[in-house]
Amino acid sequence: MLAHRLRHRVTFQRQVSIDEGQFIRTEWQNAWIDSEIELVDVPAEVLTGPGREWVGSGTVNAETSARITLRWFPGLMPSWRVLWDGRVFNIQSIETDRTGCREWRLRCMDGPGEGK
Repeated sequence: MLAHRLRHRVTFQRQVSIDEGQFIRTEWQNAWIDSEIELVDVPAEVLTGPGREWVGSGTVNAETSARITLRWFPGLMPSWRVLWDGRVFNIQSIETDRTGCREWRLRCMDGPGEGK
């Protein structure tokens, strides 16, 4: 992995359920590797692809795909989301290198339904 390519900073969030008595509320909170390492401002390379627009239910919708590459760390989950440059990206797939211990390659999408 070429360190100079990791010029972007991303934040990982996970969805948590909060029990409020008779209601259960879900919200997004920053993800942690363990009790000491919060996944905020993680160095990454973010490459966005061409977007697309379509009309559905009488509204114009738009989405953009992104490929995010970053150093490997334990515990990354596909149910998490990525925040970058004021945008929310849902993780579509997670790939690793051959050894599985050097880098993560995420394919992500933003647009309608962001935040799942």
